Amino acid sequence: MSKMRYCYIISIIFLVAVGNLNTVGAQEKINQDVKVVKAYTPIVSDAFKVSYMPEVDDSTTFNPNFNYRILSTAVSTNYQPAPIAAAKINTARKEYLHKSYIKGGVGNYSSVLAELGYNILENEKFLLGLNIYHLSSLGNVTLEDDKTVDATFHDTWVAADFKHFFDDKTLSVDIGFNHNKYQYYGYQTLSDGTLYDMPDGSLLAGSFLVPDIDQRLSGLEAKISLSNNETNERKTQYNTWAGFNTFGNLTGVGQAGFELGGHLYRPINDLTFELGGAIESYSTSVPDTIGTMYTFADRSHTLLKVNPSVRFKSDNASLKVGLIMAGVLDTEGDEFYLTPDIMGELTVVEGIASIYVGVNGKVNMNDYQSIMTENAFASADINVKSSVYGLNFMAGIKGNFSASTSFTAGMEYGFFNNEHFWVNKAYSTMVTSPELMTIQHYSNQFDVVYDDGSVLKVMGELLYKPKKTMEFALNGAYYGWSLDTQTEAWHMPEVEIGVSGSFNVLENLYANAGIKYLGERSAYDVTDASFVKKLDGVVDVNIGAEYFFSKQWSFWVSMNNVAASKYYKWNGYPTQRFNAKAGIIFSF
Repeated sequence: MSKMRYCYIISIIFLVAVGNLNTVGAQEKINQDVKVVKAYTPIVSDAFKVSYMPEVDDSTTFNPNFNYRILSTAVSTNYQPAPIAAAKINTARKEYLHKSYIKGGVGNYSSVLAELGYNILENEKFLLGLNIYHLSSLGNVTLEDDKTVDATFHDTWVAADFKHFFDDKTLSVDIGFNHNKYQYYGYQTLSDGTLYDMPDGSLLAGSFLVPDIDQRLSGLEAKISLSNNETNERKTQYNTWAGFNTFGNLTGVGQAGFELGGHLYRPINDLTFELGGAIESYSTSVPDTIGTMYTFADRSHTLLKVNPSVRFKSDNASLKVGLIMAGVLDTEGDEFYLTPDIMGELTVVEGIASIYVGVNGKVNMNDYQSIMTENAFASADINVKSSVYGLNFMAGIKGNFSASTSFTAGMEYGFFNNEHFWVNKAYSTMVTSPELMTIQHYSNQFDVVYDDGSVLKVMGELLYKPKKTMEFALNGAYYGWSLDTQTEAWHMPEVEIGVSGSFNVLENLYANAGIKYLGERSAYDVTDASFVKKLDGVVDVNIGAEYFFSKQWSFWVSMNNVAASKYYKWNGYPTQRFNAKAGIIFSF
């Protein structure tokens, strides 16, 4: 049976499930909204934060993010807690029940920040909130050749969140818009007057291979979801959603996409039956003329996924057994995947510790928008294949040392196909002096290389909350990559370690601090005899505070990269060093 026919079978199974179960499924946590009305803090859903320039969290909540973008922010990592994680840190910050706020601030690198959160409607039946955010920076950075260049950016997003509370269900609508402008400021070795070999056999001067300095990305997303308000695990729960998005850049590339999905959770006696499924579809188009340096083709691809499972739960153990069936319909080739979805947990000491073990798999759908979000300096003509983790084994332990201390530790070992790694676009040219030879140069745009292999991840997390107004977190991860053809896992760290804390210093003064270490990474460098450039490890120190003058006025300050470390997320692109901002918040 062909792969295409497998995909059609999945589609039929999925549609039948929708008709019989009144749901469309996906592996998402059941939405357990209940009809509880409280002051709404307007904040855009993560789904709509299409972030292409530096993400900066200027509130007192410390949330480290290591980004490709220019602004020095708290260095974050690829670390993710184990599937069954310790309780998350919950910043104890003074909150006043005001519906809305205005936040403003300025900082070095000519940074300006402004934000509005407005709770338009709030009652027992409805919530409606609006969030508007803008961050600009007009600073410059110094490249590895000691040349100082402009590295300005402007980030703007707008989001609206609507909820309608029925007696037994909740309807949610989220709409978000992002507009991000930035520059290709990175270091590159191309020479304007040199002729370089092109894939079609022609020659092109280096000046035609350097992208226009400015880039602009815009995205619009809308999502509607419906879930019942059931929180009792012994009763049926469901969540369904549908979404639409558009995306485009200054180069002229555009993408449109939609998604349908949901999750059904139905207990029967000691068993719980779950059905998840989703459809994601994207279509990319390009203008007729996009420049001599690009070779772009229209693309459409669709992912269909169904995830049925059965869960058994006793007083001290639980076991989930299921399958993940996925089909990818792509202009670059259709594929079908089938992976197990098994997870078991056993309580070793009641209230103290439990162990877990499992195996599953996943398909990473790499559409154009997600790739440009991952690396905004990617070449505009890039098309990235979907990667598949056919088997991913996991095991670990989690629990509590005391009422104030919780922990989790675990490992994962996965096998993958078509995983992508970022490398600078490279071009070759012939020189005749002192002898005829081929040399290579690289651009400040990125392409990808693919490889199959396996990865081992060992991770741990420790949370400590000695009292209500003080919390600390320590986490770390080790990654061991084994690749079939590539000599290194380009731009991937081997070690990540972080510690953070938040505390109430005085009655009206709240502070947070964090230290992150990102281990040494490797970049592919065609100009080096070894083809490897080492990107030094990074130690990043970040501090923030907020002081409340009254119930309506507060002053905030944030300092990122306090040690002024020079680090790179992507080869050739240094971030800003010490970065400080301060401002006020007015709540109303």
